[in-house]
Amino acid sequence: MKRREFLKNSGMVCLGAVAGGSMLASCSKVYYASFSVENKSIKISKSEFEDRDSVIIKDDRLPAPIYIVQEGDGYSAVLMLCTHKECEVTPFGQELHCPCHGSEFTNKGQVITGPAEDDLKKFKVTSDANFIYIT
Repeated sequence: MKRREFLKNSGMVCLGAVAGGSMLASCSKVYYASFSVENKSIKISKSEFEDRDSVIIKDDRLPAPIYIVQEGDGYSAVLMLCTHKECEVTPFGQELHCPCHGSEFTNKGQVITGPAEDDLKKFKVTSDANFIYIT
């Protein structure tokens, strides 16, 4: 292999490692929490948040999963359905991204980048010592 080819190939490997590393660092592992439905509320154990600050619940009765974020002692929950064309959004770091048209939302569902103009649908969240309730 000639010196020029070696440098070119080495540069491409380094570039791929840097790009791939930064992309992987931006991704967060998705965790689907266990839950039950009681009195028209979704009930989730607080223990589901032991080693994570967000969880997803998925149920066939819902139009899309619900993304739940722990914020100190409180919690917020949003429907993972883009308000632009109703594509399911995906978690990406501390944001939610729409793969269909590129809308971006905070992890609390507020629009960062369009084309979506409206925030994600939010749910009322209450809690007691052991459980979180979403209505």
